[in-house]
Amino acid sequence: MRPEHHIKQHLMEKRAGFVPDHRIPAVVTHLRPTVIETFDTMPKPSSASRVPSAKSPFNTRATAVNPLNDTIILMESALELKAGKILKTMDVVELREQVKIEWVDLDGVVHTHTFDFWIRKRCGKRVAIAVKPFEKLASKQLIDMLILIKDQGIGGIADDVSFITEHFASEYAAANAEEILFARRARNDADVEEAKELLRQVKGRIRFGELLKGLDIQAFRRTALWVLIGEGWLRPVIPALIEDHTLMEVCPPQKGESV
Repeated sequence: MRPEHHIKQHLMEKRAGFVPDHRIPAVVTHLRPTVIETFDTMPKPSSASRVPSAKSPFNTRATAVNPLNDTIILMESALELKAGKILKTMDVVELREQVKIEWVDLDGVVHTHTFDFWIRKRCGKRVAIAVKPFEKLASKQLIDMLILIKDQGIGGIADDVSFITEHFASEYAAANAEEILFARRARNDADVEEAKELLRQVKGRIRFGELLKGLDIQAFRRTALWVLIGEGWLRPVIPALIEDHTLMEVCPPQKGESV
């Protein structure tokens, strides 16, 4: 985080009436997840059709562990890294990377194309996703290729094609996704239920920091709120990086929906 952002954050919180609390707890505060992670086994190797080079002078290289199946996933750009974080917070039950298919151009020439991500949604729909900077997506050639691939059945591996640019995989969306992923690992069911009861009492809009007032230890409530953001209970009024001064709205599930 840049110094300018720290200054802006301080001024925004001060304007919203939040006073920084720099007290040091009398006892050490630990996470208390309901399901405790174990690291008895190593993550399974990636199933990618190609392995990106370890280094590149042009793009970011990254690896991460997919929490959906405890498998290593490989990414070859910063945009893919951000997109992967966001996809893992959505209604996705399976995620793979670097999936290759064959397609035929208008001249009858066979080509191969590697999609950056492949996902299966909870409803069962499979989507092959190309992650590209907007300037590359603006190329009619790329759009025409994706349309041809879809019309030719996507190699039988997916039901639809899509794309992700920096508009979807923005800095703030990736930062929020990172908080959600951490909160899921640290989830305490009792804290989450307590936070749900609090949100049911909220009328109208409220700043995120207001939900943390009066607590000796804010970390437990903060983690629970991030879990509920990931579950759709709470969202920013205007999509942005969620901070204590961010204006939020409560969206509890309707009757018949999962809680």
